Amino acid sequence: MFFSSDGFDGTIDMALSLLGKMVWTPSIYFTVESSVPLMRSGHAIELSTVFNHPEDTLVTGRQFDETFSKTMRKMWVQFAKTGNPSLPADISPDGKAYEWPLYDLKDKKVMVFDEFNIHPEKESELKILDWDRTYFLTRYYCL
Repeated sequence: MFFSSDGFDGTIDMALSLLGKMVWTPSIYFTVESSVPLMRSGHAIELSTVFNHPEDTLVTGRQFDETFSKTMRKMWVQFAKTGNPSLPADISPDGKAYEWPLYDLKDKKVMVFDEFNIHPEKESELKILDWDRTYFLTRYYCL
């Protein structure tokens, strides 16, 4: 799942104004890479993990770490059940607690789903767009 800041702040502003409080948002930065050449961490690469189909490796090229996959699914279920995707250690598949921060326009923290290190991080500290690999596209598309 990719997190794009383009236009996302407006969505957050709207949600905050409608709800009048801070909210958890789909502020996810998925860093797990496919073994399929040039795919890297492409759109929808996490779906086989989220829907518990590790055998579906057409896009991923491999099975992701089982504990990582279980933890990610558990966070989705926790969000559906409680409205808060954070996981206490007692129900976490790997026994570690995961605190998913509320998204706010000041800190702009996103949840980084790295296969061996799930953690929150400031959006500004992440290299979300790899300009070295995408700069040539500016000849064809206006960014």
